[in-house]
Amino acid sequence: MEWVVVIEESISSGNGIRWGVGRVSGVYASQSLARQDALNFAHRYNPKHPRMDGERRIYRLSEDSYLVNVAGATSRFHFRVSVADRIQ
Repeated sequence: MEWVVVIEESISSGNGIRWGVGRVSGVYASQSLARQDALNFAHRYNPKHPRMDGERRIYRLSEDSYLVNVAGATSRFHFRVSVADRIQ
């Protein structure tokens, strides 16, 4: 098995913002190592939106997934950090 950390977030696309994969990180030797790094990303990852983040709230959805809500100057954005088994 090849474990990776996937970050889904709001991505600028022309005149709009869409939801998509922002980053895929590493290949981890074990699921537990990937889980440790996923939690680290939830705390420290700088999403594309908002540009200047303020308050950050982290919610664990499962052992392998976090939802992070970040306050910007005028609105809130979120991103999701997940541990996944890369199949191909």
